[in-house]
Amino acid sequence: MSFSVKSEYAGKHILLTGGTGFVGKVWLVMALTRLPDIGRIYVLMRGKGRSVKDRWLKIVNENPAFRPLHEKHGAGLSKFIADRVEVIQGTLDSPNMSIEDSVADRLRDKVDLIVNCAGLVDFNPDVRVAVSSNLDGSMHVADFAASCKNAAMIHVSTCYVAGTRDGFISETIADTAPNGTPLDAEAEYKRLQEIIVETEAENESEETVKALTDEVVARVKKRGYEPTEKRVSGTVGRLKAKRLREVMSLAGMDRAKELGWPNTYTYTKALAEMLTKSRYPNLRHTVLRPAIVESAVDFPFPGWNEGFNTSGPLIYLASTWLRHIPAKPGNPLDIIPVDLVVNGIFVAGAAVMRGEHEEVYQTGSSDRATLTIDRLTELSALGNRQHLRKTGVNRVETLLLSRWDAVASDPEHMLNVSNIREVVFQVSRYLRHGRPEKIPSEWKEEAENMAKTADKAQRKLRQIEEVLELFMPFTYDHYMVFEARALDKHQVDEPEFRFRPEDINWRKYWLECHMPGLRRWCFPKQYENKETEIYTPKVPFVMLEDGAAAAPNPQEAR
Repeated sequence: MSFSVKSEYAGKHILLTGGTGFVGKVWLVMALTRLPDIGRIYVLMRGKGRSVKDRWLKIVNENPAFRPLHEKHGAGLSKFIADRVEVIQGTLDSPNMSIEDSVADRLRDKVDLIVNCAGLVDFNPDVRVAVSSNLDGSMHVADFAASCKNAAMIHVSTCYVAGTRDGFISETIADTAPNGTPLDAEAEYKRLQEIIVETEAENESEETVKALTDEVVARVKKRGYEPTEKRVSGTVGRLKAKRLREVMSLAGMDRAKELGWPNTYTYTKALAEMLTKSRYPNLRHTVLRPAIVESAVDFPFPGWNEGFNTSGPLIYLASTWLRHIPAKPGNPLDIIPVDLVVNGIFVAGAAVMRGEHEEVYQTGSSDRATLTIDRLTELSALGNRQHLRKTGVNRVETLLLSRWDAVASDPEHMLNVSNIREVVFQVSRYLRHGRPEKIPSEWKEEAENMAKTADKAQRKLRQIEEVLELFMPFTYDHYMVFEARALDKHQVDEPEFRFRPEDINWRKYWLECHMPGLRRWCFPKQYENKETEIYTPKVPFVMLEDGAAAAPNPQEAR
C-alpha cells in the first residue's frame, strides 16, 4: 500500500533529538523544505556554555546546511521558522531529558513522533561518556516516548552494530553478541555499570595514588624544584583524572572486543537497540541503521558534509606520497549519502506513525549498489590527480604527485603509514641531535626548520594512522553486506523521499560531489589547522515569539 510522506506528516508534531548533528541538521532542513504542512518541530538542544537561543541563532545563521532556507525565504525566514520550530532546552543524560516539567507535559500531549538522532559517535571514548550518551540517553528518550499519549519513536543507530560478523547482515535485532555468545542486554548494561565503578575504585586505590605521587615527586626533583605538598597534590590530581579517562576508554574497548564488537561505539549502540526492544514491547518504535554516512548527493546541496567522516582519511592519504591504503581488494565499503539516510528516516517515521513499520530499516549501499574499497581507492587517486593538476602549487605537485597512483594493500606493506611515520621521526631526531656541533649557524637554523616540518608531518601521520586503525575492521578484516530492503515495502508517492542507492553514479558522486565536499568542508579543520568555512546570510535569522511578524528588512523597505 502506498502513502504520501507529505500527507503523513501534515499537522504532525515531531520531537527531534540530535538536531545539531550532521544527520539531524539535514533532517531538520529537509523537513522545513519539503514538508510544507508539518505541524511543529520541537528541537531538543543543550546550551553548551551558552543559552540555547544563542546556540540556535548561531547554527541557523552560520551553518551552510541552512543556506537553501535563507535563499528561499530571505527576510521572511525568521517568521517561517517561528511558525514551525520550537527549541527546547534539555539533555539526554538525565531522566525526562531535563526538560522543564510544564514543557514536558505539553509535549506529552502533542508529540506524534520522536526522531532520536542523538548519540556519541566517538569510536573508543571514556566508557562513562558512552554509557551516559548511547545507553542512558537512549533509555531516557524511550521512557519519554512511552509516557506520551500517542507518540511513536524512530531510533537512529548504525549498521555496524553487527560487529565482527561476516557476510550478509539482515535487518533484525540480534539476541547474541557478534562472537555468538547469547546476550542478556539488561545483565550486560549492569556489567558495564559495574566496570565503571570498579575502574573508578582502582584509580582511587592506595597503590595507584602512591605510584602517581612517586612519579610526580621524581619529576619535580629532576626539574630542580622542592616537592611541596601543594605542588605534588595538584599534579597528582590532574594525572589521576587523565589516567581515569584513559583506563575508562580501555575498559570499554576491552569489553567490546571480548564480545565481538570492534569498538565501544558499536557495542553501546547495539545494547541500546536490544534494551529498547526488551523494555518497551508496547511502544511503537523502529530502528533505522545507516551505514557510513557521507556527503550529500543532492540535499541540502551536492557535496555537503561536516565533521568527522570515514572515507576522509583514505582520500586524504591518497593525495599524499603515501599511496598504499590498508584495505582488502573486493571488500565493500558501505558508503551512503546523508540525504538518502534522511529520506529513509522520513519514510520509516511515516510507517511507524501508521503502525505499519518493520523492526529495523538499514540504509546502506552494499546490498544494492556495491562500492568496493579498491574501486574507492582508484576513484580517490583519480580525483586527487585531477585536483593537483589544476591546483598544485609547484612542479613537484603538478608533474609528479599528480601522477602518483594509489592502491589497496596489506596493512603490513613496507610503505604503510606506520613505517613512513617512523622514518619521519628518525629524520627529525637526526636533524636535532645527530648533526655535528661545529656546523655553520645558518645551516643549524635550516636544520631546525626542517625538523619542525618533520614534527608536523609526524603528528599528521599519527592522526591518519589512528583513524585508519579504527576503520581496519571495515576496510580489511571483515566482509559485510548490509541488507537494505525493508524500506522498499513502503511505496512512497513522492520521488524526492524515495530510498534508491542504486541510482548513484559512484564515479560522478565521488569525483564531482564527495571529494570536493571533503576538501571544502572537512579537510581544513581535520588536517590543515584551518577554520571551517561558515555561511553568512544576507538577512540574518532572528528569534521571534511564536507567529510574530519579522522586523522588515531595511533594504527591502526602500
